[in-house]
Amino acid sequence: MNISFISLLILIVWLPLPYGSNHAWAWALMEIWIFSLALFWLWQHLRSKAQFTPVFYKATPILVIWLVWLIYVTFQIIPLPYSLVEFLSPQAAQAYAFTNPSLITLSVDPYNTAVGLLKSISYVLLFTLTLLIINNRSRLRWIALALVLSGLFQAFYGSVMTLSGLEYGFFHEKIYNRGLATGTFINRNHMAGYLVMCLSVGIGLLIAQLGHGSDSGSSWRQRFVKLLDWILSEKMRLRIYLVVMVIALVLTRSRMGNTAFFASMTIAGIITLILSRHINRATAILLVSLIVIDMFIVGAWFGIEKVAQRLEQTSLSTEKRDDVDIYTLEYWQDYFWTGSGLGSYSTTFLRYQGADVTVFWHHAHNDYLEFATETGLIGVLLLGIAILLTAGVVLSSLYRRHRALNRGIAFAVTMAIIALLIHSTVDFNLQIPSNAATFMFILALGWVARYLPTTKKKRSHAPVISPPKRLPKSVTLSLMAALIYLTYVAGSWGLAETIGVQVRKSLAKWQQQGVEQSEWNVIHDVSVGALKLAPNSPDLMMTMGHIYFWHPIVTGSDRQRSFQQALDYFLKAVEKRPTSPSLWGEVTRFKHYLQQYDAEFLTAFENLAAYGPGSPFAQDIIAGVGLANWYRLPDNLQSHLIATIERNMQKQPNKTLQLIKMHRRHWVVCAYSTGQQAKLVEFCQQLQQPPASK
Repeated sequence: MNISFISLLILIVWLPLPYGSNHAWAWALMEIWIFSLALFWLWQHLRSKAQFTPVFYKATPILVIWLVWLIYVTFQIIPLPYSLVEFLSPQAAQAYAFTNPSLITLSVDPYNTAVGLLKSISYVLLFTLTLLIINNRSRLRWIALALVLSGLFQAFYGSVMTLSGLEYGFFHEKIYNRGLATGTFINRNHMAGYLVMCLSVGIGLLIAQLGHGSDSGSSWRQRFVKLLDWILSEKMRLRIYLVVMVIALVLTRSRMGNTAFFASMTIAGIITLILSRHINRATAILLVSLIVIDMFIVGAWFGIEKVAQRLEQTSLSTEKRDDVDIYTLEYWQDYFWTGSGLGSYSTTFLRYQGADVTVFWHHAHNDYLEFATETGLIGVLLLGIAILLTAGVVLSSLYRRHRALNRGIAFAVTMAIIALLIHSTVDFNLQIPSNAATFMFILALGWVARYLPTTKKKRSHAPVISPPKRLPKSVTLSLMAALIYLTYVAGSWGLAETIGVQVRKSLAKWQQQGVEQSEWNVIHDVSVGALKLAPNSPDLMMTMGHIYFWHPIVTGSDRQRSFQQALDYFLKAVEKRPTSPSLWGEVTRFKHYLQQYDAEFLTAFENLAAYGPGSPFAQDIIAGVGLANWYRLPDNLQSHLIATIERNMQKQPNKTLQLIKMHRRHWVVCAYSTGQQAKLVEFCQQLQQPPASK
């Protein structure tokens, strides 16, 4: 085993450990690891110690698709003429219109799209490295076993934490999903998605170990001996691993995770039985036993009835995800062709979020719709083509390959694809770095299973034109330089965002405990350093604005100057993320603090009203600042204010009425009210009643 292969093995096991690699430092580490591994392979290639494999050349079609995907996401963050963006994505152009720019991007959140692009590059490189490093059957078996053992650890750890009541995740006590198996993930559904992928590979390995003999003609004694061999064999150990993972899957209580597992295993089993020309009776018995034993025996002991109960209680009236899907479809219509930018869902969706959806949704809980809104129809088609190409390859492998291991891995990839396609209808597994990377790795295994050579071809005297096995030195060096740069960027951004998270935790404590000037100075200097590492991060700019808000409170210095510095940071941030209601809220609030009631104030208020219907913070700013400046607002903004007040009366009537009374806008609000909000109508009727005589 060489260094590249060992590093790949460790990476596969590491990915799910730090919260599914779903923190900035964790996905930065993933990116650095993959970039470094690619850099090492190129260095080995330069020294003629590594070369392109036959599988790599056979996978050229999907590698081209992945390359086009990367180019397309890059296109989303390249500054383009305003007129071109207006033609391709009118909503994106409208979002940037407040600055009268000549060049803008298709993405309305280019920094997050750049972060998504960096992740995408690492996923594609992982896919490519798998094709290059897994060059024999021994490595194929070892890498598949590594994934199974990773799933086994997650299953064992998650089950023990749940059944023992310890409730720890990745070195921290769990806050969410207590009483449910989550392993080192935060979300039980992502743990379920990961386990299903590991189970797919485990079942594939088990099928591969059955061989392709036939039991027909064996005596009962021979069958008994074979049964004993089975009980004492490596197959039995693998079967026990699968049972442990199924137990953990049930303990997650994930409805679609369990549904996707049993459905995908059944569908993939039927496909395998139909396509495989080398199937034996043992394989058919195994597939049936997996369904029967896992569902009825393991499930009965560890609570599959609770999963079934959750499924029975699921309805359109109890599921908010259906409402979110409807609002997300409206979102997609505005960015239909090119999307709003990879990674921009969380800030853009708030514009479309209805009043009946009261919590903040970072993701769509539907991978199809999230990719559709962020990358448009073009992006969805590219991803769909990649999945279909791989599905065609693994189905071909099931039909054509003779080797049991190749067919077993093909079954695993088929099952994993079906499971993720099912689970993605109600969740966002592909937005979690560990799950997305593992899925890309499994897709690559499908190409390896199909095209991995089994025997060396006999030499022929006829001239054969073979593809080059080495890149030109200049190309290799250029790629190495690009990887070094990407490694630096990944490390810088990861460190900057990690610092930002810690700083925001400190700011939250200041609200309750106050802050000394020495601590303020440290936080300020650290944040300035973080912003130098990631100068285009709107989150860090927003954090700097909040730090300057505290400056006059801590030092007693000029409030006007500090607030102006804060406002400047918010304005810089909103230029980078023009659909963020939080940023428009801060601009509106600080313009009000500074009494700058100019055209910029009105633009900020208008954009806040346009992009913030789903943001409680935005609604509070609109109500508070709007009521204080009623007579400064034009008619259209007054209408937005009244609509916001009526919406707030549904959620927090007492607070809204206090605001109305504090700013003495009783008669104005009642005069402009639409009369559709019962509590507001009741309040206005009470105003019209004459005071009771003494």
